[in-house]
Amino acid sequence: MEGAAAAAPPAPAARSRLQGAVALLSRDTNVVVVTVVATNLLRMLSSVVLTRLLVPEAFGIVGLLGSISFILSMISDLGFQAFVIRHRDGDRPLFLDTIWTIRLLRSVLLCVTLLVLAAPIARLLGQSALAVPIAVSALQFVIEGGSSLSVVTALRERKLPRLSLLDILGVIVQVGASIALALVWRSYWAIVIAMLLSSLARTVLSYALFANTWRRFRFDRAYASELWHFARFVTGSSIISMLLVQSDKVVLAKLIPLDALGLYMLAGNLALAPMAFTIAYANRVLYPVYARTWREQPDTLRSVFYTARWRVSMLYMVAAGGLIGTAPLLVAILYDPRYAAASLYLRLLAITPLLAMGTNAANEVLTASGRVHVTFHSNIAKLVWLAVAAPLAYWMFGPIGLIASIGTLELPTLLYDWVQLRRFGLLDLRRELALLALGAAGVVAGEAASATLLPLVR
Repeated sequence: MEGAAAAAPPAPAARSRLQGAVALLSRDTNVVVVTVVATNLLRMLSSVVLTRLLVPEAFGIVGLLGSISFILSMISDLGFQAFVIRHRDGDRPLFLDTIWTIRLLRSVLLCVTLLVLAAPIARLLGQSALAVPIAVSALQFVIEGGSSLSVVTALRERKLPRLSLLDILGVIVQVGASIALALVWRSYWAIVIAMLLSSLARTVLSYALFANTWRRFRFDRAYASELWHFARFVTGSSIISMLLVQSDKVVLAKLIPLDALGLYMLAGNLALAPMAFTIAYANRVLYPVYARTWREQPDTLRSVFYTARWRVSMLYMVAAGGLIGTAPLLVAILYDPRYAAASLYLRLLAITPLLAMGTNAANEVLTASGRVHVTFHSNIAKLVWLAVAAPLAYWMFGPIGLIASIGTLELPTLLYDWVQLRRFGLLDLRRELALLALGAAGVVAGEAASATLLPLVR
């Protein structure tokens, strides 16, 4: 008994180690990593199960519904998150009430618009049967518009753990509901209803997980004017982003059958796994740091721009490159042979997240320093690329050429961002090239892993 007692660590030491572990996990970057990994694992589980319960056509239909909602969202995007985080009055009740009111009114307008346009959109796509599910999906706008602003203010106040908990719980509801409903219905309706239930859960949690979240209808003309002044470039940039991100799905819906479109959607979802990290990391970790640095020590922004993301970027580039190399292996592990063709789509679409870490970081630092127009101009560069490269690639190689042009869409943005970073004294080209070299190394390693393990999986 005495030996056992002597071997046991003192209670203070155990508490100290526990507090250290909690502190480590609570760091902003680690919170984002854990959240993205957890949500991607849950979505992967959902994908593995649902692809065995539903036909590929179901994923094509759900993908189209998501694209339509995304298009309307981006057309009316006002940049609420970036505006609140960097605003001097970001914690004042009148300011937050005004933003919440504007956001809710926008959501109601979007819902009504989609309800009215549901049938015409379905006919335009040559899929008249989709009119009802399009109308039902419109409810998501109102549900999300009624959520609290905690999902925005949490970033300003550095409450990432609670925000990440909200994200994970929302995904759990969606995954659980979609699988349960698919077991009963064996229809794409299972995913549609699960998405609505997930949005409802997130809205409820946005009030339950945070203090002082209730807002009331108030409108301040000065704040609204500031928002519009800030959002001019944001809205234009978002419209172009919508054209860039969603035009491929709309065009492919006319060029290929719904089952092939379903394979493309699945590949896009896998490619979004690393994209989810780059977006969350840039928005939730880098942007608040860059905005604070610009407000308090602008002369150190170049140094902070790289030091804040360097280690994470190195690891990310290797992993993103590995996704390109292991695409056939990943598809073979996750799905049955009906979905094997998705691997080629994944290889091409995974080029986008490989380049997105650099472009997202650049856009966030330029936005934080007040150069919002740069994001708008970088999206114009993408649009020019798509307008020139996509038709040419389609003419030469067919639909796969179009997909390849989409996969390389971040390339013109990266080059443009480098020019702008150099213009404002923020570029370190050697570091940028070193990160790309790490991505190439990841591709080679992934190819080797696929060549070795794929015969064992098949």
